[in-house]
Amino acid sequence: MSGDTDPFVEPGERTRYDLLRSKHVIVPLSVRTKLRACGLLALLAALVGPIAATLPTPVREAYFAGNPATTRLGAAVAVLVGVAGLTAATVGLTAVALYLDRHPDPPEERAWNLIAAEDAASGLGFVTGTLGVVSGGALIASGHWGTAAVRRLIGWGIEPYLVYEPVPVTPRLAAVAGLVVGLGALASSAYVDSP
Repeated sequence: MSGDTDPFVEPGERTRYDLLRSKHVIVPLSVRTKLRACGLLALLAALVGPIAATLPTPVREAYFAGNPATTRLGAAVAVLVGVAGLTAATVGLTAVALYLDRHPDPPEERAWNLIAAEDAASGLGFVTGTLGVVSGGALIASGHWGTAAVRRLIGWGIEPYLVYEPVPVTPRLAAVAGLVVGLGALASSAYVDSP
């Protein structure tokens, strides 16, 4: 029977912060796990460059004047916004973890601030990051289903390959940003202790 309780820590052995966090944090995952999720989502964003570069020839001829990986696309802007959300989440979660590494049992007021910061960073990363990366990446990848799929999206009012000149973001740039942020988040997750 003692084997059933080995992974659990007695409440008397937990810090006040651990008890508050376990009851009030919105996403009940460890900071390390959240950082890994941010890293994996950012690495998913790194795939938009190769996806755009390997679009089929009929799609390239119909919707692009040049190289799709270096064309300024609105979908690439969406991916970059997602990567920016993941960057903010990574920085916020790392800051919380580093503070807790130095101060394992903060006072109650500081504990509430840390829980709020963790929740804000998690929300920003998992909502903005996921929406931007998945929606932008899906639009860029839509050409792999052929020109009929792209025409169907355009018929619904969605322009997957809309050239967006005001913001100079290409799939290649979004991919590089995703790669850098993804590797940074994974490195950070390897460094932090798991509260």
